[in-house]
Amino acid sequence: MQAPALDILGQTDEAFIRPFWGRTLGAPWRASVLVLVLLTCARGYAMLGPPSARPLLVLQFLAMWTLPFTLLTRAGRSEIGLRKPGNTVAAFFWSALAGAACALGGFVLGLVLFGQSPENWNVTVRDSFRLQELRGSMPGPLLFAMIALPAMIFSPIGEEILFRGLIQEAFTRRWNVSVATAVNSLSFGLVHLLHHGISRDAAGIHLQFFSGSLMVLLMAATSYVFTLCRVRSGSLWPAMVAHSTYNLVMIVGIFLYLT
Repeated sequence: MQAPALDILGQTDEAFIRPFWGRTLGAPWRASVLVLVLLTCARGYAMLGPPSARPLLVLQFLAMWTLPFTLLTRAGRSEIGLRKPGNTVAAFFWSALAGAACALGGFVLGLVLFGQSPENWNVTVRDSFRLQELRGSMPGPLLFAMIALPAMIFSPIGEEILFRGLIQEAFTRRWNVSVATAVNSLSFGLVHLLHHGISRDAAGIHLQFFSGSLMVLLMAATSYVFTLCRVRSGSLWPAMVAHSTYNLVMIVGIFLYLT
């Protein structure tokens, strides 16, 4: 006699998420939402809190790195794309090209619409790096490397594991690929409001509604491209390459045109 669908789903979930977390947090999609909320709160405090909280930004990226090993089973790590094949030269090449194209398009659009005003999301990113303060304190190539290398490593690995890995797979298992892609893309865009769109100074918290909304749409579209890299290759690594290339091209643009 065939087992009920609910029992089959439960067995599948047990193979994906570690039993302790399955019992504690429930279905994988619920667990992924809880993880997203907790890490977004940490990022929000890092970006909007006191300057002493900024190291928390790196720590929440590192926490994302640990998710496959603390939350998922070995089979789960394979399902999110950490172990699956797909790491071909062609996959990496086209993913890098896609990431660079997204970054270039977003950078040019920011310049065309907003110039070097605070409404330009790239200006906000530049200011978060404190480039104006640091520019005379060390040689240009060293400053570039100090900013570009962490940006090419920490967030590309961490965010791809969380968004294109955990969230994408958890929601695909509960609904389908289209729903999962919409959820991971929209949440990725909204999280980046903390980098441009929502800011805090001595006068309080400010919202840049138009440019912030536009940036959310751009980041959601970029997330969709990263998801294509993940889904078509069957691996997270090409998506990480696309994300890393995106950050590199954005930082090159900032150094060339906004400093």
